[in-house]
Amino acid sequence: MMNLSKLRYVAMAMLCLNLCTSCEEDDEINTDPMNLGEGKVYVIGHKNPDTDAVTSAMAYANLLRQLGYDCEARVAGALNKETSFIMDTFRLQAPELMSNAAGQRIILVDHSEYIQAVDGLKDAKILKVVDNHKLGSVTNALSYDTVSTAGSTCTIVYYLYKNNNVTIDPTMARIMLAGILSDTGNLKQAKSFKKDSTAVDALISIAGINMTDSLFYTRMHSFADDFSGMTDNEIFESDYKGYEHAGYKYGVAAVDVTYDVELADMRARMSNVMESYLTDNGLDLLFCKMDADTIDCSTIFYVGKDAETIAEKAFLNMGIDGVTSEKKDGYILITPHISRKTVVTPQIDKVLDTMTK
Repeated sequence: MMNLSKLRYVAMAMLCLNLCTSCEEDDEINTDPMNLGEGKVYVIGHKNPDTDAVTSAMAYANLLRQLGYDCEARVAGALNKETSFIMDTFRLQAPELMSNAAGQRIILVDHSEYIQAVDGLKDAKILKVVDNHKLGSVTNALSYDTVSTAGSTCTIVYYLYKNNNVTIDPTMARIMLAGILSDTGNLKQAKSFKKDSTAVDALISIAGINMTDSLFYTRMHSFADDFSGMTDNEIFESDYKGYEHAGYKYGVAAVDVTYDVELADMRARMSNVMESYLTDNGLDLLFCKMDADTIDCSTIFYVGKDAETIAEKAFLNMGIDGVTSEKKDGYILITPHISRKTVVTPQIDKVLDTMTK
């Protein structure tokens, strides 16, 4: 018969064995913390990529690598001048171009619309969508990290680092800051939320530079307004997004100029390309939102069947506190500046919901 001391020894040995087994099981569970499965993963933003689409892909791909995944960022189009400036300033290697995603394991950032996405996406496996816009036509992803009360996808990525207890290094902090500042216009009220300013405050100390000072943002934004060497069609496409809603295919371009005296000329130039762009891309409607840095207002102009009627219903008498609008000759003037994400596309969709195509 086993004495008491031996019984205690056996009990302790069994307890240690159980603990070790439990730890091994926990380790196995945590090898796939995002439930992405095995294989190469590519993170990619929308076509005509802006700074947020590029930097959020880079930052999220880095997060996944820190969690043990084989992951790389890609872009779905050429970098714009602002994003190129950021890559050069921080001595970063821009992601490679992906021309077709068919057969790949894909995570989308900064969009969830097939019409905006890299070619071949319908033949890819969409693992996740990380986005700060309303859910679009990509409804078959395995999971979604979407937050509408964020002005930038980089803001969402910042909180995903925190939620997964992954350290943000200075390079990643700079990348995310650039994305947030670009998409929110340096935390403008019309384009940002509390989450964005909280993320910026936290990232500044990590980045090691004061990225929110007027000099840096002014330099960064000056490249976004620099259209030198570009055709009118290239300017129109530089910040263009397509949408599908209620049976309609439409697009909204955003063109910013530096001075209000430039608005009339740029509006005429963009109007000249919109009719052919509408036809060439098989769209029903086409809108352009134009802003100037020196005046707090937005102008909306439009082409397409019933475009004028739809624009009037969408943007006149919107019932938004503090926002006024009036019809001008061929466009609608809205004061103060409005966001494409939070005002323009929701207002258009609301009208399209009431129409029969």
